[in-house]
Amino acid sequence: MTSLRRRTLLGGALAAAGVTGTVSAAPTAQAGHPRPGVDGLLDLFTATPVVALGEGVHHLQDTWDFLAVSMQHPRFHAVDAVVVEFGNARYQDMSDAYVSGEIVRRSDLQRAWRDTTQSPNSNGDFPALERVFSLARAINLYGGRPRPLRVLLPDPPIDWSSVAGPDDLFALLPQRNHSWAGVITREVLDAGRRCITVGGATHFYRGLPKTSDTVTTLLEQRRPGCVSVVHTHSATAAGRDATVEATVAGWPRPAIAPARRTAYGALPAVDIFAPGVYPPGLIESLTGKAVADLCDHVLYLGRRAELSSAVLDWQVYHEPTYWAELNRRKTLVGLPGDLEGLRHEGEPAMFPS
Repeated sequence: MTSLRRRTLLGGALAAAGVTGTVSAAPTAQAGHPRPGVDGLLDLFTATPVVALGEGVHHLQDTWDFLAVSMQHPRFHAVDAVVVEFGNARYQDMSDAYVSGEIVRRSDLQRAWRDTTQSPNSNGDFPALERVFSLARAINLYGGRPRPLRVLLPDPPIDWSSVAGPDDLFALLPQRNHSWAGVITREVLDAGRRCITVGGATHFYRGLPKTSDTVTTLLEQRRPGCVSVVHTHSATAAGRDATVEATVAGWPRPAIAPARRTAYGALPAVDIFAPGVYPPGLIESLTGKAVADLCDHVLYLGRRAELSSAVLDWQVYHEPTYWAELNRRKTLVGLPGDLEGLRHEGEPAMFPS
């Protein structure tokens, strides 16, 4: 089947369905009381066509496990696409081919998450990400969905074989949120569909500096109120762990609640930003803001001590051809440091004591 034919069939099936698929609403959460996580997440689609699920911190295994469970729920049939941050838009046809059941070489599919603008330091070589593609494929083939589920790739379509120097890469980085919002607009909103998008929370938060550049704001410039922003509990500011986690004491795992109805949402926004390097002025801009000013809902997947890391598949970096290519890219764009850490098994606890 040609790419054009495949896209036509996928698009036709989805367009015919439109938003006729429904997400049955469950009882609304009372003030301060969390809902069961999966049902609560799926209820958000009754209000908005886009749910932006903050990863918490990058490579948080619990977020990807929660997504996998949600994708297998019967009510997820009303969702048309999963949009993953680590996905080069250049390979959208390949993603569509694979998840629709066509035979695709794994070495070809891997390019979707290996050849992004975040390479070579940050690659999508963690099994939980590949599982999104394989799970979507299994669901489409055998899950009895009324219409196909797509995995959409929003990162700018970089061709690493054509990158001649740092300018070719760095010119694309400011376009990431625009490309992301553009994919959701074209493939989801304009077609009357629904999607869940997963990635770094700062791509989704409201009220940050230059909010016109966030995925959420770019989408809502065209479709006001079309996004539900979900913050996943994980990162905390230095010395604020106990204070933050006291606000979710007794919550089941997983659970979700409207941010403005919880003590968690009333926390200072700076409490959920771990020490690190941020764009100039970002932390300062949070003065006087609460967590609920950044997000609409809080997702709880466990205490920090219980959260695990989606450890990179470190063995793949010992493959000579791939390793040589990553080092070629590093030298080409002049990135500091070395990549040696990629070749060693990572710590399975997200927040080691």
